[in-house]
Amino acid sequence: MQSLLRWGIENSSNGGSAAGTAPRRTDLDPGIIDAILGRPDAELMKEALAKAQDASLDEDARLTALDDLEMVQYKLLPRRSPVQFCAC
Repeated sequence: MQSLLRWGIENSSNGGSAAGTAPRRTDLDPGIIDAILGRPDAELMKEALAKAQDASLDEDARLTALDDLEMVQYKLLPRRSPVQFCAC
């Protein structure tokens, strides 16, 4: 194991870090990236809030937008685990 580690260190470039060596790709479509990873939470929140404040939409659409906003907020809140007591 020690010899494998020594070989890896001797044959690595940038001191073992490959960060910054790959060229940046410019042929990626942001729409495809959003479809794969999902849109950013801030963008979803802005869109939901804009729909909720839009007076031209009916009440059901505005309530749905508020529900969407609430779901994004829940996703951002830290998870609280139930308190577990030690039975010592």
